[in-house]
Order: sequence, then structure tokens, then C-alpha cells
Amino acid sequence: MSAKIGDLARHTGVYGVGTIVGGIARAALVPIIARYVPTEEYGKASVVLIFITLLGIVSELGLSSSLIKFVNEAADDDRRRRIVSTILFASLMLAVPIAVVCVLLAGPLSGLLLGSTQYKALILIGIAGGFGNALLQIGLSFERAHARSRRYVVYTLAKGALALTLSITLVVALRKGAVGLLVGTAIPPIVIGLVIYGRLLRQYATAFSKRIFSSVIEFGSPLVPMNLAMWVLAYSDIYLLRRLTGGGEALSEVGLYQYAHEICLLLVLPIMSLNLAWPQFIFSNHSKPGANEMFSRAHLYFSFFLVEIGFLLSLFAREIIGLVGSPQYRESAAVIPLLAGSLVFYGFSVVFSSGLYVAGKTRVLAVIVTACATLNVILNILLIPGMGKQGAALATLTTNLIMAVIILVFSQRHYRIPFRLARTLGGAVLAGAVIAVVVWLERGGFTYTWVVRLVSAFGFSLGLLGFLGMTWSDIGQALRTAASFVKPGVGAED
Repeated sequence: MSAKIGDLARHTGVYGVGTIVGGIARAALVPIIARYVPTEEYGKASVVLIFITLLGIVSELGLSSSLIKFVNEAADDDRRRRIVSTILFASLMLAVPIAVVCVLLAGPLSGLLLGSTQYKALILIGIAGGFGNALLQIGLSFERAHARSRRYVVYTLAKGALALTLSITLVVALRKGAVGLLVGTAIPPIVIGLVIYGRLLRQYATAFSKRIFSSVIEFGSPLVPMNLAMWVLAYSDIYLLRRLTGGGEALSEVGLYQYAHEICLLLVLPIMSLNLAWPQFIFSNHSKPGANEMFSRAHLYFSFFLVEIGFLLSLFAREIIGLVGSPQYRESAAVIPLLAGSLVFYGFSVVFSSGLYVAGKTRVLAVIVTACATLNVILNILLIPGMGKQGAALATLTTNLIMAVIILVFSQRHYRIPFRLARTLGGAVLAGAVIAVVVWLERGGFTYTWVVRLVSAFGFSLGLLGFLGMTWSDIGQALRTAASFVKPGVGAED
């Protein structure tokens, strides 16, 4: 069992290398943004960045998932070549017209997203970024389909390095603000995407098959509503914060809110990495003896790291902002505990969804996510006018908690896993309670709050181990699991 969990960590690490590379580039920009980009400028960039993500989802139309499925199921090389060729042509047939239409509507899109048509140039950069993301996802999916992890990481590393270089040059040296951040985001996927496409077209472009096209669209297109629901769940708060905040401070509030998200990057990276590795782990092990207990143990270790990281980020939010931020972003610290809590519960839901995947009930999962996305929008509309960015963060926390519970209930009906729910969820609640007490003491003018925070950090870390019921063997395995993330294995190559 321990070996299997170690394999999960290593596979998560392999996928995580690409995620971490992108995260390092983002992390390196955190102090730069704080010092060179005003909150309003960062607010503009944040809104356009969510537009880039949306455009990438719509333009890609689930073809990257189709490519992985059909390439691996192909009976021979000729069939595989025709599949790749068809998907390459299909992706261009879909993405190019969407990009052209968006360019023609750049003015109205600027008014809708940013409240004024004067930001049309930002929208055009965003359109380029969305188109590039669609191409890049197809190209990277080809490498994943063939288990070429080194090449996958090389492309991701090149993208991260180019993004960081462009962003620093434009933001720091040329002081281009939002334009610099967006160009640094939009250009790398276009460049790397075109490089991969050029290589694939030379190797695989043969013919376009209507039958294959019909099959890949039939499989991939239903994933688009699911991805759109996830997009709403992840980003609706940013857009609604811009729309519902009054007093001319909307874009500044968005900038402060998004900066808090950047500080929570330490939670985002392991969740994204596990999200890539977990499906293969459950599919390859669910029918084996002891699989249920193994999944439960993996969730225990994952919960420990998530809750611990979320607690420390929340406890020392002000100090972190002071270290990597600047005075203009100080208010971001107030929403970090809420956002950290929401990410912890989202991480739980990744593992809780195991039963639905094993039973093939992905449509049920899609319905749950869509319903929760709708709830998130409603909560944002209710809470943002009175609470601003704190209301947006509270809406996200509430939604992710409810989503984790609902996914757990439906998953357990199809494939029961003996999760230590009272302990893991209780640990998360205990972390929130300690943070609330510390905040209450600080607001009450208590003199030695820094002592309280240091004692809380040490005491909670030790107490969490006992609260989760982790033995010395569990602690050792958890540490070995963490080490596997640091030294990931390498998958098969060409």
C-alpha cells in the first residue's frame, strides 16, 4: 500500500513539474506586481486573464481530452496518425473563426468586461492569449497521450521562462503595467503552441476524416459545459466583484482580491498536480484488494499537508504580504484565510469524487459542479455589495465546502471509501477556529499577538497530527510522500 501511495506521489510530481514551473514564474511575479503594478492596473489584467481562460476552453472544445483517449485506443499506427491529423485540423477550424469573431467584437467585449471601450487593446491581447492556450493544450495533450513527460516539461519550462522574461521586461523595465502582464501571459502559449503544431503537422498531417471528427467531437464537446461550470466556479467572483463594487474602486478591489489568490499559490500547486495524477491512480487500483483503505490513507496524508499549508498561510498572511508585497496590497491579507479555506475544501473534493469516476458517473459530477457554480454566482451577488472582496471570498469558501460534501455523498453511494471524515474535516474546522481567535485578539488590541501566532503555529502543527490520528508510521510515509513530490519520477519517453 505504501509503495502504491508513493507511486501516486511520484506521478503527481511528474505532472506537477510542469505545474510548478508555471507556479515559479507566477511566484516570481508576486513581488514585482506589488511594487510596479497599481491595484487598478492589476485589476484590469485579472479580468482579462479570466477571459483568456474562458476563450481557451471554448476554442479547444474538449479536443485535448479526445486526443488522449483516441490515440491510446487506436489499433495501429495508421489509425493513430489519422486521429492526430484530424484533431490538428479540427482545432484550427474551431479556434480561428472564434478568434476572428472576438477580434471584431473587441470594443463591446471591452465594455462588458472592463466597463469601457478604451481598453480594447487589452482585449485584443487576451484574444491572442486564448487562441494560443487552445493550441498549446492540444500540443501538450499529444505529449501526455504518448507519456513523453520530459518533452512535456521542456515545453512547459520554455513557456514559463518566456513568460517571466517578457513580464519582467515589460512591467519593470518599460513600466507597461496591465499591458505588460497580459503580453507576458498571451505570447508564450502562442509561440510554444505554434512550435508544437508545426512539428506535429509535419509529422502527422495526412488527411481529415469526417468519421473521426464526429467521434472526437461527440466525446469532447460534452466536456465543455463541465469545464465552463468549473470556470464559473473559479472565476465568477472576480468578474462579479468588478461589476458589483461601487464607488469607483471596483478594479482596485479586483486587484487586491486576485493578489490574495497569488499568495495562496502554495495551496493551488499541489491540488492541480494531484488533480492530474489522481484519476489514473484510482482507475488502476480500485479493483485491487485493499484499494479502499489505500485511497483513504492517501487522502489522510493529502489532508494533513493541505490543512497545514492553509493554516500557516492564513496565520502569517500579513507577514507574507509585508515580505513579498507592498503597502498598496496590504488589504489582500484580510481575504487570504477565506481563500485558503476554500482551496482546502476544493482539494478534498478532488479525492471525494473517486466513487463517481470509478462508477463512470461523470455526468452526475458535471451536474453537481454546474449546480455549485450557480450557487457561487448567487452568493457573490448577495455578499459582494455589502462585503466587497471579503464577500467574494466567503462565497467561494461556502460553495467549495458544499460541493465537497455533495460530491462525497454521491461518490460514497457508488464506491465506498472509509475516509476519516470526522478527523480531516474537524482538522480544517479547528484551523479556522484558531485563526478566528488570533484575528479577534489582534482586533482587540492584544499586545503580544506575534507570540500567540508563533505558539499557535507550533502547537497546531503538532496537534493536527494527533487530531488526524496519524501514527509514527503515517508521519514517516507522509514525509516520504512529500519527498516524492520534490524528486518526481520520470515517465516514458520517445
